[in-house]
Amino acid sequence: MQELVELRVREEKAEEHLPAGLGVDIGYGVRKVTIPTDGDIFRKINQIDRAFRAEAKYFFSGWQYHRKYNRRELENAELFQVWAKRAFEPAGEECGTEYDDSSACKHVFSPSSEFMVSGHRIQSPAVTCGVGARQITPLFLNSRTIPRKVDFARTIANELIVSARTVSVFQENGLTGACFDPVRLANKGGRASEDHQQLTVAAPFVEADPRTRFGEDPFDEGAYGRCPFGHIPGLNVLSELTVTRASVTAADVMATKQMVGSRGGLIRPRPLLLMSPRAWRAIQAAKLKGFGFEVAYIAP
Repeated sequence: MQELVELRVREEKAEEHLPAGLGVDIGYGVRKVTIPTDGDIFRKINQIDRAFRAEAKYFFSGWQYHRKYNRRELENAELFQVWAKRAFEPAGEECGTEYDDSSACKHVFSPSSEFMVSGHRIQSPAVTCGVGARQITPLFLNSRTIPRKVDFARTIANELIVSARTVSVFQENGLTGACFDPVRLANKGGRASEDHQQLTVAAPFVEADPRTRFGEDPFDEGAYGRCPFGHIPGLNVLSELTVTRASVTAADVMATKQMVGSRGGLIRPRPLLLMSPRAWRAIQAAKLKGFGFEVAYIAP
């Protein structure tokens, strides 16, 4: 496996601190820098970023991991971590979906705050753990904003939807563990969508192994975004996912007990989704679109 990380760096910072010619100018004064995580440049950027953070500044903004596998690694995988490549809005709550937050974890990552924009006072909500909330109505969405060219997508609130074709592929292959529920179209009187369903995964949930690295970004070593009750080990998963063998079931679709992200405004934390090699092969054979995959591991 080859692991790369993509960073977005302001052009003036890149010119001052990075080797000439490293990265690609993507416009708006931003450079995209993609580097292997086992090289000297990665370690150098780690040091640069620490120096910036010591002054309450940031060297880079956006980031993303890219992991490349050869055919043998894919064929020998015991599990795959899966995610929706495409995100869209509005979220379910904006379309009438209701949640019960009474049992959600109230641990605060950062308190609410106010700031001024063009003379207007803007309230920023508190960022909390939020794990434990329950969706208590069907998922309501606006049909006009649901992506049409992919078979798997998520709202900005991490509500997962799949195409009717995906449901058929799962049923035809006898894939287990996934629950498919109607998506209601808020802009069409609440009628059920014929093209999409919500994907959820029921208990039992899989336990993330301590080998898995979580945090805010590739160089994060702080405690921000980690719930002391164990609900959220970090805002993002930073390494390949490893799960405990004792918690793995025979299902083709599973989800982790631990979640990533946070609760703030419309945004909600999410579990990590896992699929069996059988599910991965079925998705590949059907050429379903919108699924991101990485190899996941079962701890010995």
